[in-house]
Amino acid sequence: MILESRSIIFSDEELVLALRPVLEGRGQSTNPPLKNIISELDEEGEVSVQMVLSDGSDTIMFNSREVGAAVLNHCIDQGVPLPRGSYKELAIRGDHVALIVRLESGKISSGIDEDEE
Repeated sequence: MILESRSIIFSDEELVLALRPVLEGRGQSTNPPLKNIISELDEEGEVSVQMVLSDGSDTIMFNSREVGAAVLNHCIDQGVPLPRGSYKELAIRGDHVALIVRLESGKISSGIDEDEE
């Protein structure tokens, strides 16, 4: 079996673009005054994102489900190929959110019959 794995890493700027629909759905500004973006694993090992604002307002928090849907939809909107049958997982790569895409193909075949060993 062949396993293909691809990491799609989001810069902070691209992550903010991806999260804009979530902000809009919450009725919040889609252009908050950003000071910092913090992407990390929460207590349960899931990816979370915090938008720290420069105006002293409360930090905007996004859970793994929101981040996952946002980056997946952003990839689709941007025309990034995502195979339908692939396994998709959020991860942290350095300081950034990554969408890991894994696809299995082919069959295991060593070309050696077990009786010949």
